[in-house]
Amino acid sequence: MVKRMMTTNELIDHMKSKGITFNFSSEKEAYEMLTKVNYYFKLTSYRASFAKDENGKYQNLDFAYLTDLASIDMQLRDYLFDLSLDIEHGIKVILNNLISNIPEEDGYQIVQDFRKLHPNQYNQTLQYLQKNRYLQDMYKKHHDHVAVWVFLEVMTFGTLSMFVDFYLDRSKTRKIKTIHNYLKFSKNLRNACAHSNPLLVNLFSDKEFLRKPSAPVQLAASNMKISNNYIQDLKVNDLVSLFYLHRRIQSIKMSQHRYRQGKRLISRFHRHESWYANNTQLNTFFKILNNLIDYLNMDE
Repeated sequence: MVKRMMTTNELIDHMKSKGITFNFSSEKEAYEMLTKVNYYFKLTSYRASFAKDENGKYQNLDFAYLTDLASIDMQLRDYLFDLSLDIEHGIKVILNNLISNIPEEDGYQIVQDFRKLHPNQYNQTLQYLQKNRYLQDMYKKHHDHVAVWVFLEVMTFGTLSMFVDFYLDRSKTRKIKTIHNYLKFSKNLRNACAHSNPLLVNLFSDKEFLRKPSAPVQLAASNMKISNNYIQDLKVNDLVSLFYLHRRIQSIKMSQHRYRQGKRLISRFHRHESWYANNTQLNTFFKILNNLIDYLNMDE
């Protein structure tokens, strides 16, 4: 069914008709929020975490809860994206180190071998390098003879993931095998964060259900004291992979920094904990997230 586009005032009336209250945030504040800060479709996506009564109206859901969750979700995405960038950098360090210490590798043939298997990704990487206004000097110097250290520097995360698989077939290195086992899941979060997709929606829903988690993810979850029942949730499965990979790749100093950063995020969720006291989905998710963040604490 095609829905009619509504004005901002009509959207506020529509929310009221669905049981959303404006006790902690006035209708005037809601109007300001919807016209200057966030938009209806994204903001109201968080309503899925709240129960409805027999008449289809939301129970215990104030507009302020939606804006608060939108803020928490933004900070969560920023945090997870930082972890993803750490992992991306760490993988490049590992690959450069492994490749440069093999006498048979010259740093150039490996790129051409990758090109034969994945010509589209190779061409995409070179096109990106050519079009990047800040890397013109690099393109002019290296586009005719692309070295692996240049190629790794400018490839997308998706191409990096393919390069990891390519190098695993080439080297059978245990460290690369570990990266392979978890990167394919953690990159889902990286992409969601990069595109600002809401994460605090459809929590523990059958819409995001994984029938059989992989053995490596089950092992990682066990180390984090997270039940296998929870890793059947797609987001939890991917989060376990992300945090496990970060600890395996990054330095103790960086892990401690991300641990402290994560604890601030948990504190932010509890700022209005009375609003979510009866929300099992949100509280369960943040308990799991707290376990994941604790896993980064290498002082323990």
